[in-house]
Amino acid sequence: MDIHPSGEPPPIVARLGTEFYLAGWLREEDDYVEYAQADAALETVVAQGRFRREARSHFTFTTHATTVVELREFLARTWEDAIIDDGVALRATELLQSAPTADKEVVLQERIRIGRYRKLGA
Repeated sequence: MDIHPSGEPPPIVARLGTEFYLAGWLREEDDYVEYAQADAALETVVAQGRFRREARSHFTFTTHATTVVELREFLARTWEDAIIDDGVALRATELLQSAPTADKEVVLQERIRIGRYRKLGA
């Protein structure tokens, strides 16, 4: 099994009731290079005939927070090189503050790849 983020910068959105508004994207200090490296390594072992890909799909891993501060604190503990630019943080905060409803949050939506591989040969 292989499971890892796609390497596409995940969007940060403000959910206001049933509406979603893009605030920007999460950045990484190394520009998601490790995910491209993981994809290349998988392609290499498949091309070498060491493994065969049996299935591949994707899903969205969603992180919910009540504020940008809460999301930043969570990311500081779990994703050390994640960066929410100040402009994105300000936009998300402004969107949250603009909603009269209490049903609102900031949401991070990561696209995740998942694949099943079978080892070939002895």
